[in-house]
Amino acid sequence: MRTFFFLIIFEVLITSTVFAQNHGSPSGRGDFGGILIAQAAVSNTTNSRDQVAPQILPPLPESEPPVAPPTPKIPSLEELDQMFKPSSLGKEADEARLHQQWRELSNKTINDSDLVAARAHAEAAPTDLVKRQHLRAYYTMFYDRMRAKAQTPELKNFIDAKKAQHLGALAQNRVRPSPSPAATAR
Repeated sequence: MRTFFFLIIFEVLITSTVFAQNHGSPSGRGDFGGILIAQAAVSNTTNSRDQVAPQILPPLPESEPPVAPPTPKIPSLEELDQMFKPSSLGKEADEARLHQQWRELSNKTINDSDLVAARAHAEAAPTDLVKRQHLRAYYTMFYDRMRAKAQTPELKNFIDAKKAQHLGALAQNRVRPSPSPAATAR
């Protein structure tokens, strides 16, 4: 505010000097009038600076109690599971992914020593019926171990389907069943 008044005073001095020279007045007289105006303005600014009207000052902001920002909605555990669940790329892609996971699990499990021994025992069976029984025990043990190592329900279901497929291949549906020993003893 004070600089504003000094700018006005400076402008008045320059204007009065130029005005006095252009109208032919003696230079001392024009300067004297400018000095009087400048002194009046300076004395007016020093008095007004000390006595600032309270209406001119902006009101202080009222202190409000701090408002806590709204807490974001945190999703439940089930919603998070759904968000991060891998999306399906189609039936063929899901089957290919499950087959790849099944193959990795199979490669890790198949070399267990007792499984290798069970497979060798089944291959060395003297008859076809005994071989199928030993293979049934082998596949049951093999797929049960794979199912225990599986981490997702989809993979467990895939392993169960493969187990049913292998065990179903061992059945001989077109061969007449052999008579039970109790039926021939009559």
